[in-house]
Amino acid sequence: MPATKVVDWATTLQPHLPVPIVSVKARQLQSLWAGYGSVSALTVQLQGQSRAEQLIAKEVRPPRDSGVGHERKVKSYEVEAAFYSAVAPGLLEATGLGLPRPVAVEGGVRGQVAGQPGLTLVLSDLRPEFPQGAPGSLDLQQARVVLDWLAAYHARFWERPTPEGLQPQGTYWYLDTRREEYGRMGRQWADLKAVAEKLDERLKAGGSQEFMTVVHGDTKGENILFSEDYSRCALYDFQYTGRSYGVRDVAYLLTSSVDSSDLERGYEGLMDHYHKQLSSQLSRQHGASGSAAAARYTPAVMRAHMDLALLDYVRFMAGWGMWGSGCEWAVARARALLPRVGELLRK
Repeated sequence: MPATKVVDWATTLQPHLPVPIVSVKARQLQSLWAGYGSVSALTVQLQGQSRAEQLIAKEVRPPRDSGVGHERKVKSYEVEAAFYSAVAPGLLEATGLGLPRPVAVEGGVRGQVAGQPGLTLVLSDLRPEFPQGAPGSLDLQQARVVLDWLAAYHARFWERPTPEGLQPQGTYWYLDTRREEYGRMGRQWADLKAVAEKLDERLKAGGSQEFMTVVHGDTKGENILFSEDYSRCALYDFQYTGRSYGVRDVAYLLTSSVDSSDLERGYEGLMDHYHKQLSSQLSRQHGASGSAAAARYTPAVMRAHMDLALLDYVRFMAGWGMWGSGCEWAVARARALLPRVGELLRK
């Protein structure tokens, strides 16, 4: 990893804050995946204010590298910068969703290779309002709270052009960038491997906007915070947000973060809840056109898309490694779906 450069936070932040900065204290919280940078908490004391501002700084400093995996990571941080620069402000104003408020977006990921400082994102700290981290496995009520968030997020972008700079295909596991994992799929998944290309094409929907939205793309518990009483949630890490069917977020959330035993008894109820909340949000956010879109997106359409999304995510795990609280449930369901995958692909 390149040598770390000390950031003068007061100089970086002052143009983005309304009054003079008295002091800034920085404390590193964690490193980014694969050594691509760090995340720090900033305590910013402003002149004339008794309470300090609590901010989060994400410093992206990629190592010198190459290959598909490196390009995927670099692209993901460019997407996150685009999201916070151009999408998050309007999204917050329109929906009030729990997500970080952008304070500053400076530099660029690829500039690091040329010896420049790299990308710095300064965001509001969600923890004062959402102090609870997600548990190792979400219970069904907590899962419903996250589905409420996803429904509002998906409704915002429903059947609309994908904002510039986001992923052309949301999620981090889509087939185009996961050929190595595809090649590692074992014999026990030969049937799934044989239809992987067709699943991918079906999920791309031939470029059609019908039922398409913008997905978060990485909806695991590690990227979710809850309010004190767990009645509301916030999501962060928008590196893989982009165009896709909304249920790809749902498939990943359930597989990664809800226990298999809860899914065996509660899956249908969770899907009903998501559909109800999405339909309500479409009408609330888009009026008559949203209500018409909700009427077309029937429970049967949603479930057909969900089955495709689940098979596609299990395809990724079959080559990368099985993991997640709901992994056992997802594998069992995928095996049950495979005998009728031809029917699913025609829907």
